[in-house]
Amino acid sequence: MGETYFIPSSSMEDELMAGDFVWVNKLAYGPRFPQTLLSIPFTKNRFPFSKTLPPYLSWIELPYFRLPGIEKIERNDVIAFNFPAEDGVPVDKKANFVKRCIGLPGDRIEIKDKTVLINGVPIASPSMATYSYEVFATIDSLGSYLYRTLNVSEGELISRDNKYIFLMTEAQADSVSKMNNILLVKRLSEQYATADMFPGGEFSFWNKDNYGPVIIPQKGKTICLNIDSLPLYSGIITRYEKHRMIIQNDSVFIDGHYCKTYTFKMNYYFVLGDSRDNSDDSRYWGFVPEDHIIGKTSFILFSLKQSLRKWLWNGINWNRSFTSIR
Repeated sequence: MGETYFIPSSSMEDELMAGDFVWVNKLAYGPRFPQTLLSIPFTKNRFPFSKTLPPYLSWIELPYFRLPGIEKIERNDVIAFNFPAEDGVPVDKKANFVKRCIGLPGDRIEIKDKTVLINGVPIASPSMATYSYEVFATIDSLGSYLYRTLNVSEGELISRDNKYIFLMTEAQADSVSKMNNILLVKRLSEQYATADMFPGGEFSFWNKDNYGPVIIPQKGKTICLNIDSLPLYSGIITRYEKHRMIIQNDSVFIDGHYCKTYTFKMNYYFVLGDSRDNSDDSRYWGFVPEDHIIGKTSFILFSLKQSLRKWLWNGINWNRSFTSIR
């Protein structure tokens, strides 16, 4: 039991590229039962020719239920899931995302100068992870040359003194540094706070390269409800676990009851795109609830060239088709 998904963006580059059609194994983590029963098959949250009319009725929605899977989600699995931050849409009708699972339930995750630490221990980045590199050269045609020789497809000349910025893997950056006409290759790191990091507010001093630490919610795990935990977890309690929360002075009321603690009902996960400097992921919108997870991406069925995404023989990247996902 599985389904094909189209990759529309480059946030998982180079592992997955825009134009890839990937096969998602829905049996891996256990098949999820449909929650929205009254819907038109093979549609998502909009009719093909309408921007406003949904192809489903939310009169009957079943509670989340999943059969046992043949494996558990492991760190570095590339998973497909419904986009959690999409509001006003049933879970199984939300947009599909594909990212790499970095943090598991109960993990303490932190990012320091682009390095991910799990429970205080640095973990190796995927070999295909890309970062932004500043490149100083003596020529003004470096972009086309790197595309031909190293398949570096994202980058540009940004100044007249032959200064470039490219998205590259560590291996590609090392190769570039050894080329003739290259003066310097430097990985860029963001040092200043940005306001669009999850969960925002007093945590807005984080950025994409320096983030956390945060504890990923775990089913059965109990937290104290206080000024430190509420910004991180109040959205989980209300948005995903469907409780009504009211904060009055220093007191928290859940479903009308005064509460000092809360116990999570689901497991949650932290995901990142392999294109670490060009990915909309958990750093920006938070955790992925287990009821949003669709399955495990297994392999690339076929890949359409970005310059010619047509059903033509010469429009298919045959070297990427029928390849496994690492």
